Amino acid sequence: MTEPTEPQQPDETLDDTNYYAVNAARVMLVFEAFQMRPSHFSARGKSGAQSVYYNARKIINNRTSNQWGHHTARAIKNFCYFTQSENQSLLPWQELIEHSGYYDGIEGAGRRTGNRLKTKNHLHLRHEAMRYTRQQCKLSQQQLAKETALPLRFIKLMEAGSWPIVAQTTLNLLSDTLNVEQSKLYTPIPEITPVDSRNTADKTSDTVNSGSLDSANSSPPIEPAAPVQPTHHKPHYRTWLLILPVFGLFFWAGHQFYPSGQQNAAPLTDSERPPDNAQLQTLSGCWNWSNNSYITINPDGTAHNGIFGATWRIIDADKRLHIITWPSFVDTLSLSAEGDTLSGHNNFNIPINATRKSGSASDFTGPWLWGNGITAEIRADASIIAGSLRGTWHKAGGKLIIEWPLVDTVTLSANGLGLKIHNQFGASTATRDINCKAKQTH
Repeated sequence: MTEPTEPQQPDETLDDTNYYAVNAARVMLVFEAFQMRPSHFSARGKSGAQSVYYNARKIINNRTSNQWGHHTARAIKNFCYFTQSENQSLLPWQELIEHSGYYDGIEGAGRRTGNRLKTKNHLHLRHEAMRYTRQQCKLSQQQLAKETALPLRFIKLMEAGSWPIVAQTTLNLLSDTLNVEQSKLYTPIPEITPVDSRNTADKTSDTVNSGSLDSANSSPPIEPAAPVQPTHHKPHYRTWLLILPVFGLFFWAGHQFYPSGQQNAAPLTDSERPPDNAQLQTLSGCWNWSNNSYITINPDGTAHNGIFGATWRIIDADKRLHIITWPSFVDTLSLSAEGDTLSGHNNFNIPINATRKSGSASDFTGPWLWGNGITAEIRADASIIAGSLRGTWHKAGGKLIIEWPLVDTVTLSANGLGLKIHNQFGASTATRDINCKAKQTH
């Protein structure tokens, strides 16, 4: 790893007595997007980075009573040290701080002082305006990353709508480089009143969401406009928020693509019928999934979750039943000479490994313990089973190729505002964003 240069951006004086409310979901998003490893932290002597990561993981896994990470600016900067990308620049540490309107001031108070943790003001980024302005300036993403001293992967996340809320420091860099008024690049976040989680079971706000996956499809005045979409904030992060939902099975230990159990975003009931609208009688539109994904479903039979595309079709019009088919996991694995381990990568270049639990060392069949703790049984009939997940396998060039299909069965509610979803990971729900229109076919 090449030594990074410090980012050229406004900063605060480092003060180890100052603690910040850290957005755990964003920490995990960055950890995945920049392909970090905990071993990197200790190897580089960045112990603060290790603390930021493991604290966020405890919050995400609901293994702590706190709902906010509490770290000094120095520790957060140590974590951002590992976000260097092709242009050797670092993520602004302010991006990992919780927005001032979301933090309740109660959970996760500073460990040394007990005081309310410090926060940062954030703004809804109009990612389409950012992309449009960059193109008007005839800059590539690589050039914009270099000019702003921001990581290239961060630029890509923002333009894809996968990083919908940005800190003021980042907005300053973008507007200065693109030579455009800041108002063209953002939508203000409405003021909200933090909810005391000690007296409320669900702290969900129906105004905005600081989750990592919600995309802000706000169209700016400088290009064909669409209304700003509402998102949903879940400050307690009881469920895992994935930037790349197709990583859900094997990237983390047993985290499901759709979390089962408590659902934080139930669809509206049929009694809450809006005025008659033909669009509400079809699946096409924009949807807030209850796992914090933002799905756009187009009338032409395509769907999108950030950079990931899917296809959909009607299977029973009377029952309002649909199928959405997402890209499959495809693992390409090699059997060790001893026959006791499998290793390789999936089609998203995520390392995969497994250890044989029993069976003959001469072939692939039998039970295997995957690196994330899941046991998968490779059967002689070319099937593979891991809990509720089913896949198929075949040999190619001496390697084992495993495909895990990802298909949603979706039922549209009678009022057109809610979805009930089921796949091999369990049940989920979604609510329609009525202010957003899907792409029309031509």
